[in-house]
Amino acid sequence: MSAQSHTAQDDLSFMRGLVEAGDNASRTFGEIYLAAGLIYGAQMLLHAGQLLGLLSVRPLAALAIGLGPTVIFLAVLTWLLWRRRRVRPAPVVERAVAAVFQSVGLANLALVAVIGAVAWRHHSLAIWLIYPCSVFVLQGVAWMVAFALRRRAWLAWVGLGWMAAGVAMGLAVDSLAYFILIGGVAFLLLMVAPGATMIRLARTAA
Repeated sequence: MSAQSHTAQDDLSFMRGLVEAGDNASRTFGEIYLAAGLIYGAQMLLHAGQLLGLLSVRPLAALAIGLGPTVIFLAVLTWLLWRRRRVRPAPVVERAVAAVFQSVGLANLALVAVIGAVAWRHHSLAIWLIYPCSVFVLQGVAWMVAFALRRRAWLAWVGLGWMAAGVAMGLAVDSLAYFILIGGVAFLLLMVAPGATMIRLARTAA
């Protein structure tokens, strides 16, 4: 009975911590989210510009646009994690973030298998493009979970924004340029702004 009582208290403390975490968001996560939005959002806009004929680049420059952002992001990611290596999030926040993103990650792997297999059999790029649309929707789900736990309106708007972007991309699968353009704008709006907000809230709570 004592063990059961202790477990129940731990669970209640965990849930209470989620609700009472307030605006003390993970600054590191916000910084990474903002950096990823800037880097990959810019990359997607450049690709869209190429496809729309607005940007003419040489093969070497095109290769740089394709591979450069990943190199830059990995360097920024390494620097951010090293700079804040001594900072440890509260266990409750760490467990909550891990649970949400691990679940989304597993769902993404399943979608790769399902959608990728069908796209391969039918030799259809349009079918494969359903995958990033689904990833956007799942990203929205993760933010809606955060809203359900924290009851902060901006979290819900971010979640709805990801879902709307996923739907918009689904409607544009027949036009790769506009498909990528929508994705790039979504990265800039739905990663940069939330990342900056998380950083600001973490500084305020510090």
